[in-house]
Amino acid sequence: MGELRIGVDIGGTFTDWVMADPQGGVRVVKTPTTADGFGGVFNAMDEAGVTGDRFRSFAHGTTLGTNALIERRLPRVAMVTTRGVTAVLTQAARGSKEDIWDIYHESPRPSIVKPRDRMEVTERTLSSGEVRTPLDEKEARRVARILKGRGIRTIAVCFLHSYTNGRNERRMKEIILEEHSEALVRTSHETIPRILEYERFTTTILNVALIPVMIDYLQALEQGLRGRDYPGDVLIVQSAGGLMGVDATSDIPVRTANSGPSAGAIAAREIGALAGFENIIGLDIGGTSTDVSVTLDGRLRTTETWEVEWGHPIMFPAVDIITVGAGGGSVAWFDPGGKLRSGPHSMGAVPGPACYGKGGDQPTNTDAHVVMGNLRPGAMLGGAMEISPELAHKVIHDGIGRRLGADAVSAAAAVIAVAEANMANAIRLATMRRGLDPRDFALVAFGGAGPFHGARVAAQLRIPTVLVPPRPGLTSALGCLMADIRHDLGASMFYGEAAAVDIDEMNDRFEEFDARVRAALDREGIPPENQFVEKTIDMCYAGQWRVFAIPVIGRMTAESLSESVELFRKLYLQRFTFDLGEREVEIHGINVTGTGISDKYRPQAVEADSAAPGTSASRPVYWREAGGWVDTPVWSRPSLPVGFRTVGPAVVEQMDSTTLAPPGMSLHVDRYLNLVLDTTGRGGEG
Repeated sequence: MGELRIGVDIGGTFTDWVMADPQGGVRVVKTPTTADGFGGVFNAMDEAGVTGDRFRSFAHGTTLGTNALIERRLPRVAMVTTRGVTAVLTQAARGSKEDIWDIYHESPRPSIVKPRDRMEVTERTLSSGEVRTPLDEKEARRVARILKGRGIRTIAVCFLHSYTNGRNERRMKEIILEEHSEALVRTSHETIPRILEYERFTTTILNVALIPVMIDYLQALEQGLRGRDYPGDVLIVQSAGGLMGVDATSDIPVRTANSGPSAGAIAAREIGALAGFENIIGLDIGGTSTDVSVTLDGRLRTTETWEVEWGHPIMFPAVDIITVGAGGGSVAWFDPGGKLRSGPHSMGAVPGPACYGKGGDQPTNTDAHVVMGNLRPGAMLGGAMEISPELAHKVIHDGIGRRLGADAVSAAAAVIAVAEANMANAIRLATMRRGLDPRDFALVAFGGAGPFHGARVAAQLRIPTVLVPPRPGLTSALGCLMADIRHDLGASMFYGEAAAVDIDEMNDRFEEFDARVRAALDREGIPPENQFVEKTIDMCYAGQWRVFAIPVIGRMTAESLSESVELFRKLYLQRFTFDLGEREVEIHGINVTGTGISDKYRPQAVEADSAAPGTSASRPVYWREAGGWVDTPVWSRPSLPVGFRTVGPAVVEQMDSTTLAPPGMSLHVDRYLNLVLDTTGRGGEG
């Protein structure tokens, strides 16, 4: 086995490659993403001049599942369901809107299953698990033959209440395979045995649709790595913030649909923890979006239900990430009322912002930064990407300035102010909307555009400290090397009122799930001493259906269950700012998470020395805080030693990003080579 740990994050524009050696040294490569996705991995290997026999591990974050779902690059999918239940995917759904105040908001796109491919069969299982009506096998065979005749090979079987008893679903799957041996069939009870039909059905459908896409991709990636002498396992970052092997990923690929942002959230948590912070906000700003994650008391906040696309929920654990369309390529525009807006539409990588000179003709945040002097021509990717100030000035003036009656610089400042307001609102949604005070957190700003905006966004929210990692544009790739192996199991079991629960039965199910996740960790090669299992129970107030996952320590007892109920009431009050008094608390399910402690990368502290920083240059930069242009020191980040200090205004440039320190903010380099900005103006500890 080799000595190098490889982390790869494949984005829509660039493939980021991070290579860590046993001494803690890191080498990075950034290459354009290829159409097949994995080609950028091999190009990075060639550029780095390494072969697979030197790899100790290979961890990979990908947007493949996300992009396939958004762009609908999926096989034709059919759903077989209980007679009379197809409306779950259409008229029923959840009846809620993504934004009730946006009168221009478009309705969600239809399900990926076309109406004519939603087939019904006679069967009925009750919520108690009793099979009232066995599957009509004659109907089932007719449906299977119809699907075979239509050439549909990807099929989801989703019956009512199958989470309590999957017998009818299993038989339907058997009949389909008997009649249509080439079919790929997944049942909802084996995919996600959870209450809530809409979420269970959509999760099963999206999962089975992604299986062929993910299998083809992973097989090609593995074969390519084997051909380059890497004999080990390929690990994939899942949405919940852990790693899993190729077999598990191929079986439930929908778990990876938020892979890339989750890797970034892991890195933000670890970077913040090394700097001494337990409460951390991750601000990941790329070319098209801003992703906000929250770490509270050292633990990433997660959610049980989320969406890649509104109206199509995925019912698997995922890092709780708030995403808004505010990135470097986000377009500035005016709504019908004449209000200046930013995003969510983006110019992407091609043609990109106007300043790229590739045909972009819409004003973007990147163009605004060029106009204000924040982004120097020749600074992007070490000069590999050319920037045209003339094109940036023209598009900002023509597209925004004329409408505002302002010059290009004032218009650019307005564009950035609107974009940063959107970013700050995303943090408000992730914190204040959930009963958390952002002033109690440190902010980790990363992604190619994160350091441009981190200090100002933090100042808006009175967040006192901003950390900019050493390689902000490659932080998500680094997060792949900081994750542990993870497997989750859960099931809906309506136990009713907590006071009347059968504790012995619950403990028996916990023991069953514990054994299953440990077996999964065994298959991943994790030794028993590195396996850790966490248990939670899903609780909600009687009459409600949104649950809180409450931790369980050891075997459940009447006393510990009572403590769990009180913790639920406390968390409910924190989240919603009111409680429901003595209303009964119900238990709706249990969950078990198995974590395998892996050989993670951990940044090494660097001792302070007396080396002087490289000489700074200077250039005029427009600062809103100063009301105009200021001749500003510009530092090359690789030249800044541990302990370096300065006070803004200042600009720090590096290959993958630029950090802005507004006037009055202090900046220093800590022993992990993070740039630390103090938004209070009081300075900070080294």
